[in-house]
Amino acid sequence: MEKEIGNRNGEAISYGNLGALFQSIGQYDEARKYQEKALAIKKEIGNRNGEAISYGNLGALFQSIGQYDKARKYQEKALAMKKEIGDRRGEATSYGDLGTLFQSLGQYDRAQDCKEKALAMQKEIDDRKGEAISYGNLGALFQSIGQYDKARKYQEKALAMKKEIGNRNGEATSYGHLGVMFQSIGQYDEARKYHEKALDIQIEIGDRNGEATNYGNLATLFKSLGQYDNARGYQEKALAITIEIGDRNGEANSYGNLGTLIQSLGQYDKAREYQGKALAIQREIGDRRGEARSYGNLGVLFKSLGQYIQAREYLEKALAITIEIGDRNGEATSYGNLGVLFQSLGQYHKARAYQEKALAMKIEIGDRNGEATDYGNLGALFQGLGQYDKAREYQEKALAIRIEIGDRDGEATGYGYLGALFQILGQCDKAREYQEKALAFHIEIGDKRGEATSYENLGALFQSLGQYDRAQEYQEKALAMKKEIGDRNGEAISYGNLGTLFQSIGQYDEARKYQEKAFDIQIEIGDRSGEATSYGNLGTLFQSFGQYDKARKYKEKALALQIEIGDRSGEVTSYQGLGTLFQLLGQYDEAKVYMELALGMNNKIGDKNGVATSYGDLAGLFLSLGKFARADDYLKMAMAIRVGIGNRRGEAADYGHLGIISLRRGLYDKAQECQEKALAIHIEIGDRQGEIVDYLNLGCLSVLEVSQSHLEEASSYLCQSIEKFDTLRGSLKDSDQFQISLLEEHGAFPYQLLSRLLSSTRKSQEALYVEELRRARGLADLMTARYSVQEQISGNPQSWHGIQEIIRREVDCACLYISVGKNDVRFWILKGMGDVHFTEKTVSLEANVVTGLVPDLDEFFKESFRSLAILPEQNCEDRSLDDIELMPHHYDNRTVLRDHDAEDFKTNLHLCYKIIFAPVASLLKQPEIIIVPDSCMYQVPFAALADEGGKYLSETCRIRMVPSLTTLKCVQNSPPDYHSQTGALIVGDPEVGAVIYKERRTTMTPLLCARKEAEMIGRLLGVTPLIGDSATKHAVLQAINSVSLIHIAAHGDAERGEIALSPEHPTLLPPFPREEDYLLTMADISKTRLRAKLVVLSCCHSARGQIRTEGVIGIARAFLGSGARSVLAARWALDDTATEQFMTCFYKHLFRGESACESLHMARNWMRNNGYDKVSQWAPFMLMGDNVTFDFATWPVPTPP
Repeated sequence: MEKEIGNRNGEAISYGNLGALFQSIGQYDEARKYQEKALAIKKEIGNRNGEAISYGNLGALFQSIGQYDKARKYQEKALAMKKEIGDRRGEATSYGDLGTLFQSLGQYDRAQDCKEKALAMQKEIDDRKGEAISYGNLGALFQSIGQYDKARKYQEKALAMKKEIGNRNGEATSYGHLGVMFQSIGQYDEARKYHEKALDIQIEIGDRNGEATNYGNLATLFKSLGQYDNARGYQEKALAITIEIGDRNGEANSYGNLGTLIQSLGQYDKAREYQGKALAIQREIGDRRGEARSYGNLGVLFKSLGQYIQAREYLEKALAITIEIGDRNGEATSYGNLGVLFQSLGQYHKARAYQEKALAMKIEIGDRNGEATDYGNLGALFQGLGQYDKAREYQEKALAIRIEIGDRDGEATGYGYLGALFQILGQCDKAREYQEKALAFHIEIGDKRGEATSYENLGALFQSLGQYDRAQEYQEKALAMKKEIGDRNGEAISYGNLGTLFQSIGQYDEARKYQEKAFDIQIEIGDRSGEATSYGNLGTLFQSFGQYDKARKYKEKALALQIEIGDRSGEVTSYQGLGTLFQLLGQYDEAKVYMELALGMNNKIGDKNGVATSYGDLAGLFLSLGKFARADDYLKMAMAIRVGIGNRRGEAADYGHLGIISLRRGLYDKAQECQEKALAIHIEIGDRQGEIVDYLNLGCLSVLEVSQSHLEEASSYLCQSIEKFDTLRGSLKDSDQFQISLLEEHGAFPYQLLSRLLSSTRKSQEALYVEELRRARGLADLMTARYSVQEQISGNPQSWHGIQEIIRREVDCACLYISVGKNDVRFWILKGMGDVHFTEKTVSLEANVVTGLVPDLDEFFKESFRSLAILPEQNCEDRSLDDIELMPHHYDNRTVLRDHDAEDFKTNLHLCYKIIFAPVASLLKQPEIIIVPDSCMYQVPFAALADEGGKYLSETCRIRMVPSLTTLKCVQNSPPDYHSQTGALIVGDPEVGAVIYKERRTTMTPLLCARKEAEMIGRLLGVTPLIGDSATKHAVLQAINSVSLIHIAAHGDAERGEIALSPEHPTLLPPFPREEDYLLTMADISKTRLRAKLVVLSCCHSARGQIRTEGVIGIARAFLGSGARSVLAARWALDDTATEQFMTCFYKHLFRGESACESLHMARNWMRNNGYDKVSQWAPFMLMGDNVTFDFATWPVPTPP
């Protein structure tokens, strides 16, 4: 219309408006075309003011697309023209626009100068609207350079003025700016409040573009808080609006933000797709600054995936564009990103050069927040290089700036970094202080992701201190939080951390489960670097339990992947790991090759700590080869570096190794001096595990010295080692599994050594107390907690008294206490009158027929009766979970069954009698023997041991087992009213049906005799048994904690004796119940508080479990630990028919008022004399714990048949 009526000025204004419209929706070419048409007309008609406005509009347009030189040229033309024509308002606007341009370029001093000129001019001419805008612009400037107090003051002034003049759109903008500012300093509640106010106004006034911006701001806020679902919802709303209104620039930004968000969740393919979309739009609309940002985002994404070549390519593209367009802040950011990348690649010199460029630039442009980030990055770099003093200096500079500018989130991060550094230096108290500060900050500001990181860091710290229960607690908190916020990559890291934790305490099954979970996630999300790490972790795990072929395969996969993706640091780790593996295999030349490759690479990348590690590895290798001088040289070089960089834990390790070298060279004084130095450092840094090992080494050293005068010193050191171990163990009382693993990993040897040392010096009673300290300690803790009684014995020798009184309280009993060595057995016989007799026997076994090797005695006891796990196939059913129909979903399979009454089995029974009973038979004349076996002996069927005439031990006496005398004392001291006197839970033949067992479909066959057995006992006791589909796991757990007698006849697991019950809904069709739906586990029992006097586990393998120093870790132990006074359990697989007969006889005697031990004795005799004369039929059961009796006369039961 303006053209039609010939209004040239109006036509120019319309062109300008169209240009502004196209710019707002990201169509920059169209915008430029229309703005240039407007400029041409204004020039033609001599409209100087309009011409100046067009120059300003074109300047803003070129700034939007990152063409800063052109933007500046046009803005300066606009300013000059406005000055010339005396347009003070326009002059102020131009100063403001130039200020924003200089801010984009990172020229903050010039930006501030221009913005302050604009503000002064607007105040002078009383331009309230312009004044408010200038306050807002200055606020944004101060925020970008980390001066948050000033930023807040100016933004609040802008807000107040916009409210005063009724500028609703401007008011919303100010609320948004304040929200971003509060978010920057970690005040997330305030940030959310302001963003929501901004959003409400923009929705109210219909500002769709502003609405999209605020949805994006809220998304960024929720991402910072780790609330990824909320963040994604808001970001997708922002994207939808930008697409709807045709805002191409906003659309690109939303795709980029979504890509960064999705990357945080470990969804890398989707993240790449979104970043690619953002980049495509930015290239299409000519947005050079946005293009650089997208290249940077893609570079960071590829780095996360371990695709380092592509990462470098994209980060260098981002850098090139920022240099080209003069974006100083963006250039500094690109240098920082490249520095982090090169650090990941182990190229530390390049990394340092780039980080220092980034830092110099941030300091030059006055960006305090960026300066803090770069100090932190350099701190992390120096830490990686083992330059700990510099690392601390830079991290403390970063922290100081963050405190100064009020950045709460950054402050928390800084405390976390310093905590990790102090941990490496062995300053564990400081490490904990800083990590707990970081955690408190993250919780206070609501940062879920940061909170998870702090839990992870604290978990690692407690693991390094040997506080494994707390380590597990914190790592599990981290994992739970990462799952909650949907952080898949973080979830994988947490699984890996838990795997490493369980590996460190010897729980290899758990370790493998967690490492494989980590690996699966990393494959799923495409994290190549994480995949390599998982291969390496799995390799180390397989190495730990001797599967060296698998270990090598996984470590080589890790190495190949690290070489492929260019991960130099990971490559070094793999070389070191392979070197250690080949050394274990005795392939010393191969080991040396890999260790020297690691050393060379560490030297090349300048990693001092890594060089020290490589020297230490080579020292260990030469020590294995007996080349002590070379080993000594390498250790001294390692120690020199560690002392120089302040690595106290590494220094202690080097002293320990030097002590070993000195010992091997016969330099006992030197060896002792080195061990004492190691001990002093471990005490100083609070490493209790290290202390235990040092005291043990000092004890061993004293034992090895020739002079008898050193035995006293050796005993002292070993006692100190045990006391330290006891203190550490005491801190784990709430975690049974960690106590068990800790004893296995660090505690067994000092107890064994001290016990032998004491018995060799005729201190047999003291030796017995030391033996007792390593027997069933975890179980004793569980029992004392259940009964609320005090455990008297500890690592302090002052508590070693009163053990004889335990047997005094038993009637007509003697106790046989056994300790097994590699080729000898030690015996203590405790009598009811308080006498303690000690003797020992050296044993010479014959060579194994197959291997030709002479087995150690402990291995002989462990292996001799393994064949009892499976019964020969008969017409009746076996109650073993491992002999049922077990198959994959499409495959049939049955276990090969063996005869375990074979001749070699009988030979072993006789040999065990000769070893265990013959030497002490004359001292064991009482009618009942309580046996405290060593852990390797739990599968020995003591009742079936036969003398030369073929007479079984159980024919001459009653036999009962106790895990330790302390556990027996716990039962003796339990409160009189603790155990229930009446009531029974009888379970038989649960209907299990088809279930998933050990990841395969399993159909469990009915146990008809188990059903009859339960019905018989039910009739006898007047109790309705749980049979078939009524014997559910839920029903059993509901009834189990109040009754006096528990009897379960069901299928049992061969590994730990865990019991198959009925799921809530048995089925033969998928989906099949999982183990947690039907399997009664150790964990289930451990959570209950039992009141039972007797638990009868008429299930296969119910006495089995992992054989550890603690004892047998299985379902029977779980029942004792949860409060059962006595447990009758089976060592091996049960014949269903024979077991029914056995139990009929057992309960017949028990019902008459005879004790459990006497009833067991009578049942065995009856079985042998009534056609069940195979050992597998009459001898599977063992009684553990107290010898209980029942007064069934008080029960409402019918007269027995």
